[in-house]
Amino acid sequence: MKILVVTGSRADWGLLAPVATLLRDDPKFQLILAVTGQHLVPGPQDSLSVITKSGFDTSIQIDMKLSFDDAPEALAAAMGRATAGLGAIAQKTNPDMMLVLGDRYEILAAVSAALLCKLPVAHLCGGDVTEGAIDDSIRHAISKMASLHFVTTIEAAQRVAQMGECPNNIYTVGSTGLDNIRETPALESGKLWGDLQLAVPKQSFLVTFHPATLSSDVATQCDALIDALHAFPDATLIITGSNADPDARTIDKKMQRFAAQRDNAVFCTSLGSQRYYAALRSVNVVIGNSSSGLYEAPSFDLPTVNIGDRQARRTRASSVIDCKADRESIVAAIQQSLTRDCQGTVNPYGDGHAARRIVDVLSCQSDPAELIRKSFVDIAQ
Repeated sequence: MKILVVTGSRADWGLLAPVATLLRDDPKFQLILAVTGQHLVPGPQDSLSVITKSGFDTSIQIDMKLSFDDAPEALAAAMGRATAGLGAIAQKTNPDMMLVLGDRYEILAAVSAALLCKLPVAHLCGGDVTEGAIDDSIRHAISKMASLHFVTTIEAAQRVAQMGECPNNIYTVGSTGLDNIRETPALESGKLWGDLQLAVPKQSFLVTFHPATLSSDVATQCDALIDALHAFPDATLIITGSNADPDARTIDKKMQRFAAQRDNAVFCTSLGSQRYYAALRSVNVVIGNSSSGLYEAPSFDLPTVNIGDRQARRTRASSVIDCKADRESIVAAIQQSLTRDCQGTVNPYGDGHAARRIVDVLSCQSDPAELIRKSFVDIAQ
């Protein structure tokens, strides 16, 4: 079976990589990898090189011409280029199925092209809820255009079924992010601090803040986070960059300026999986509004301070502390996190073997073309 895997950012590739690796190494499959979006934006820590160094062919590239302009009209135009490019790739390579993950605009563009090309889609991580971002609507739209659904939790499976999708095509597999944790060789904590040119700290925070794309005060929220971090001057900070969403450049500029003014802080566009997991093993708390604070941090018995409503209603472990996006609330949540005992936290996103389950299901699809014709399944009254 020939499967076209589409990746548009470091965020989705981190979760797609375990599945793509199994597909690449299985003789039953022919993997076609298409890279687009943030991967093709030049930078000091570009994610494209990470994919290439992992042994994947990245020669199929769809340049959306993303730039420092993250205005909505610029991103809408970029989506159009992605749709056209993926449509051409689908026609040229003639795959049996497209496989995508998540909830970003470049993936919506790819799936739109697949729909027009009568190419069945397998979708990872549908059915989640994140009410503070446009990602929520995008994710549900992708689910309606997909034929196979690999979801992370039972609750997510129920939501996809509620959309009228066939229960027989919904598979609760867990999060592939936990596969990455299990499979990535551990990096020593001392090497992490050395790589980042930071002294070994007594207290440290991992900070990632993305635009809450349904909010009109993203800059104000970022300022509130920075003001809150000022309340912990002795804490060493590892700050990672935002996704390529509207207002992301504003956040990154503010965070870079803040880190540059503080001796015990560093800003990294991307840490890469090995250093990121080393950070999760080393810091005292994860702070921000990234899905990683809910997906992966609980597996490290690590508290998460989740700011604002970007992840509203997403399933969370007991280690997650939610707070409003103002200075006082953030400071209080950080103080609470530093005294919370998270040992033995149960991660609701599975056991770290999601990729194997996904590939096993794909192996059983004798005629993927049959998946194109779907019936809306009504909920029994």
